[in-house]
Amino acid sequence: MKSFRDESMGEQGLLRTQGKNCLHHIWICLLSMLLTACSGSLGKVQLENVNAVITQSEAAIEQARFANAQDLASDTLQQAENDLARAKEAANAKDGLRAMHLAYNALTQAQIAEQEAMYKSQGSGFNAIIKRKEAEIVTLEADLKTIDGALEKSRTDAQQLDMQMTQLQADMGERLQKAEQAHREMLSDYSNAKAQSADLQSKLGSVQTQLLQAQSQVEKHERQNRQLRRELATAQSLVEKMRKEAAAAREKAAAQVASYSKHIEQLDRSNVLTETLAQKKQAAKAYVQQHRKKQPVRTNSTSLTDEQINSGRAAIGGWALAWATKDIHQHLGTYTRDAMITQTVIRSSNEEQTKLDRLQMADALKQMVNTEWQETDSRFDADGESVIATYRFSRLSRGVVSGEIPELHDLWTREVWARRIGDEWKIFRESWRIYEAVPRYGTAFN
Repeated sequence: MKSFRDESMGEQGLLRTQGKNCLHHIWICLLSMLLTACSGSLGKVQLENVNAVITQSEAAIEQARFANAQDLASDTLQQAENDLARAKEAANAKDGLRAMHLAYNALTQAQIAEQEAMYKSQGSGFNAIIKRKEAEIVTLEADLKTIDGALEKSRTDAQQLDMQMTQLQADMGERLQKAEQAHREMLSDYSNAKAQSADLQSKLGSVQTQLLQAQSQVEKHERQNRQLRRELATAQSLVEKMRKEAAAAREKAAAQVASYSKHIEQLDRSNVLTETLAQKKQAAKAYVQQHRKKQPVRTNSTSLTDEQINSGRAAIGGWALAWATKDIHQHLGTYTRDAMITQTVIRSSNEEQTKLDRLQMADALKQMVNTEWQETDSRFDADGESVIATYRFSRLSRGVVSGEIPELHDLWTREVWARRIGDEWKIFRESWRIYEAVPRYGTAFN
């Protein structure tokens, strides 16, 4: 053990000596380079270079202290600190060359002190390790005897384990045979289940196809139901409106009957008024006949099915409902952009006919909607690919003097032609006939 320790210390001394020689050689090289650089002008060493070396020396001294050089290499560390102090004094005295020389000495001594402390610290550690290992060897020798006894016991236990292993292997073989049998049965069951799954998958595909078809039918029926509900709501609204108008008409008729009864004698005495009434009626009938002659030529046949005709009537019904509710925006939305609008106004046997563009029609309808026009009757027809609707409206003429007998009215007939464009029914033609200040000689179409 002693020879190993001495040999370790010798190696440490050799390493330490080599470290010193290496650092000394480095310092000599740096100094020679400095002298070469400053040759001919030794008093002109840059203060920044001196301060840089002093800073490196201070860092090297701190590193040596960190390696415990103040205890393990105190002389070398003290030498480095002395050289550093003298280098600072020379720098303050502006002796650059001497300050540089002392700073490099301090740097070298500090590095040597650090290496010595590290070598001595490692040597102490080696001695402690050797002592610890010797104690461990003694302990291991005692443990070895204990292990021999345990090993013998383990051999006996191993024999018993061999016997148990043989028995376990026999049991395992039997269990493996049972497991293989169970595995074969599981494979058979899996094949049967796979065949059943394929059959069920096929049935599922068929059911899904039927379900999609059923869903499509349900959606179709729902759309039809929604359409029917809208048509029913429109019809109910029209029926309710007609009921109200019929009730109002009955009340008005009763009032007119009473009024006519009171003034019947006046009518008999007023031959001029009777003649005027007859003339108005005759003129109105003449204009009606003339209007019929100017109607667009009809084919008196249609290629539309009943379902298409009902669809066109529902679209025109929505147009009429929008007018009744004074929704002029929706009312105008039913027309095509190039719809042909013809307006004929009859005043005192004079007929004035004009064609309206879309803007003029919109302005006229916006004025009409704010007046008290009452729908009197309507009629639907179909011709060619068109659905035709005729609506008649009336209002008390504004030029009537209060109490005048008989009452004169303004009559407005609107005939609209609608056809299917894409998925929608659009009005492409409409004619207006407005009779001003005429008697209401009938409300039914002739």
